[in-house]
Amino acid sequence: MQGKCRHGGDSVGCARAEPQRGSGRLLDVSNSTHRPLKAQVGIRDHWTKTDSPVQTSLRELQELLGRTVVVEPEWPLLVAELDTFYADKTNLVAAVAGCIRVWAKSMAELLDDAAHADWAEEIVVKASVRMSVFIEVNTSANAATAWSEQRGGFVVSLPKKQVYQPTELFPIFRQELLACFVKKERLQLPESKAVAGADDWEGVELDKTTGKVEVIEAPTRTLASRPELEFMPDVASLPRPDQLFLRPPYHLTLFPGRQKIEIQGSHSPSLEFLAAYLKRWCRLNHADTRNPPAVQITLHQSAFGLGEMFDRLTLNTEATRYTNGFTVTSPMIVSLIEGTLGYKLISTEGGWNFRRDTEFKAL
Repeated sequence: MQGKCRHGGDSVGCARAEPQRGSGRLLDVSNSTHRPLKAQVGIRDHWTKTDSPVQTSLRELQELLGRTVVVEPEWPLLVAELDTFYADKTNLVAAVAGCIRVWAKSMAELLDDAAHADWAEEIVVKASVRMSVFIEVNTSANAATAWSEQRGGFVVSLPKKQVYQPTELFPIFRQELLACFVKKERLQLPESKAVAGADDWEGVELDKTTGKVEVIEAPTRTLASRPELEFMPDVASLPRPDQLFLRPPYHLTLFPGRQKIEIQGSHSPSLEFLAAYLKRWCRLNHADTRNPPAVQITLHQSAFGLGEMFDRLTLNTEATRYTNGFTVTSPMIVSLIEGTLGYKLISTEGGWNFRRDTEFKAL
């Protein structure tokens, strides 16, 4: 029962038929001047393409619901709100598309679950002709969604931060979608009618769907625990490696040796710090008339990413013609990794493996 848009098409949200209303179509020249070029490219590649993951998920939701699903992002506003969190505006658009895809998947799963038949019926009643979805940016770093009676549609509030894995929002959207139509009203108990234990009550609520008065105790005010769900990340929504691996966990693996130590790492700044510190304090080899450093310290460029990113550091005395007895030792390097950089040794299998879970703050 796929709905038809007023132009006679069946595309989700009439995205091709109504570009002037914020559908984000690249050819919409009336709005394109207000968006960075990379944002326009991202909209073309991650939003308007009919075979993009988000459009595919929205079509599946539309077919399941039997209603036209209308999603018309206000891209200039979204870019303005999230601009500072995304250096690459293509990633910004991909993250927005990824979040909406997860939202659509969350709703589709609930609609397809017989255990939530009453909830699904409520959706069908509310969206009698079509279902509108409005995209906003939350005032906090949390994602949210709710039904708006005033606007006659769902509001999806994106977190005001960079989203690396939109799939992490699945349990949040699922929980809040289920709570959209729970009608509760706070009541105040007269002091004269207080009963034993009332001092411990957080409040009293009347559930309009059952007509029963419920006592809400303070410990029960916390959100229900979210299920541990793991999803494969959306590749398009992830930033490039030189940006992605700036967030924890950070990993370092040290391979010890007498004449050569190799350190492999996921966090380029950690390797750069080790190289800079050791170069600063490395002695010269006066046995060689060229007076080279006693240890050859080399950072190796990663094969991945676009920016400058190092994934390997080598400390080597093998290539030195006159060694003058210099060697490289592991304990000093381990001390820097653990004592100065704050990594923790997690295993010694296949090398000394270190991990840090706390993000380094930029100065």
